[in-house]
Amino acid sequence: MLHKDVVRLEQKKRLNQYSGSSRLQEEAQLRELLFASVQWHNAQVIAVVLSTAMELNTQPIITRAWAENKQIVVPKIINKQMIFVEFKSDSELRTGQLNIKEPVSNQTVDSDAIDLAIVPGLAFTKHGSRLGYGAGYYDRFLVNFKGETVSLALNIQLLESLPMEPHDQKVAKILNQNNT
Repeated sequence: MLHKDVVRLEQKKRLNQYSGSSRLQEEAQLRELLFASVQWHNAQVIAVVLSTAMELNTQPIITRAWAENKQIVVPKIINKQMIFVEFKSDSELRTGQLNIKEPVSNQTVDSDAIDLAIVPGLAFTKHGSRLGYGAGYYDRFLVNFKGETVSLALNIQLLESLPMEPHDQKVAKILNQNNT
């Protein structure tokens, strides 16, 4: 079994190199699978990241949620803890501790209020295993999270297996073109 750091480096390289119309088309198809899901329809408060260039573009997810009068919350790191804060079209953003855009507001939304968490990651298996970025924020969050969890996995992110440790948390549903 490969070491997590080796897989992370490889996945970052693959994601950074995967661009163009085929990627845009695959991302659009994944978002449509999300929008058609029961989890999306039942959710009023949705947690999602403000994506970086390497990640699946989450802005269309945020825009669709607002159009459907759903509340969007995004992660923010404060003192090595991940909280979720509401994200609105007029939210002021700054670059946070992990070099990711996050709202200036520290108004925390309780995790019990979140219906659906769209969980980011570098790699996934069809059985819900997930390889994150290595800081453990989502694993710690998911331990006590009661809502639905979904990840959108590009084909290059879906692997047969991943190195897993006891603290690693699975995602309930992996959306992928070939495995819904």
